[in-house]
Amino acid sequence: MISFKLIANDNLTYFRAIGSDTGGSTRNPASYCGVVGFKPTYGLCSRHGLIPLVNSMDVPGIFARSVSDCVDVLNAVAGPDAMDSTSIQKPFKKLQLPEVDQIDLRSVRIGIPKEYHCDGLSVEVLETWTKVADLLETAGATVRQVSLPNTAASIFVYSILNQCEVASNMARYDGIEYGHRAADERSTEQLYAQSRAEGFNQVVKTRILTGNFLLLRKNYDHYFEKALRVRRLIAEDFSRVFEAQADCDKVDILLTPTTLSDAPLYKDFITQSNRDQCAVQDFCTQPANMAGIPAISIPVRLSKAGLPLSLQIMSNSFNEQLLLTVARWIEAQVGFDCLVSLQRHADRL
Repeated sequence: MISFKLIANDNLTYFRAIGSDTGGSTRNPASYCGVVGFKPTYGLCSRHGLIPLVNSMDVPGIFARSVSDCVDVLNAVAGPDAMDSTSIQKPFKKLQLPEVDQIDLRSVRIGIPKEYHCDGLSVEVLETWTKVADLLETAGATVRQVSLPNTAASIFVYSILNQCEVASNMARYDGIEYGHRAADERSTEQLYAQSRAEGFNQVVKTRILTGNFLLLRKNYDHYFEKALRVRRLIAEDFSRVFEAQADCDKVDILLTPTTLSDAPLYKDFITQSNRDQCAVQDFCTQPANMAGIPAISIPVRLSKAGLPLSLQIMSNSFNEQLLLTVARWIEAQVGFDCLVSLQRHADRL
């Protein structure tokens, strides 16, 4: 939370930050705080040095005040890394976005996934979504509805895979090689147990216990393997719309909400369990991690409560050039500045 709060503070010089994105952990807070949150294609940026949560989904994400700032960071950190076997092996060609007045959207095909118009979507977010879709269509882009039928299953698949990989990744924190070390050294087993008991909070402990249960031999096929199969179906949904044989069925960009509403009040937030919070907050962002595709959250306007509302755009793997170009165009059209907008809202009160 500290990183993007610094970005939104005009009195400080921190205009860019990096944070891991496993299911929306850069785009969701960026949306709530009114800044840009970008998740690159899986493998485009090295994960070396990133504390792993879910290896197959973790991506170094970027927080920034503008799309151009995101591009600057991406150009600095993208590319192959011998220390990370999941990073791309070919050299990365630095991106250079065109000026806003040179962006032509007439050849761009925009998809609106109908499954993202879901229960819990606020009226204000829906209005914002519709407004930006209309702006794109007015600028000459082709806008049409598409279907990603396995979207609803994504959060359940994520829950299973997350806990299984957390159980594996957290095994390294034994008090000897990594992390917190307890003072109790009566035996190696006691040191392990006490270090982990003190170092992990209840959420992490629950995920470790559940993950180990799901990975038991009797449960492996029923939970973990089935989750992997559904994950493949989710990835194929995106491939189907981005790589369709017929041009009339193909889109270049998907436009969706980032979150279903503006930021919740703390008193409402703490009434929900971590699992319920993820089910609501990650509904729109999590599928991009499943498929490994790039996605960016762009602030658009303030809600009636004076809180930022953002939209997300996604594209095919390694199509960051087009994704960020369209994002820059939207950013210029809506003219949102978090600090200026908040000040205007305060002046009206």
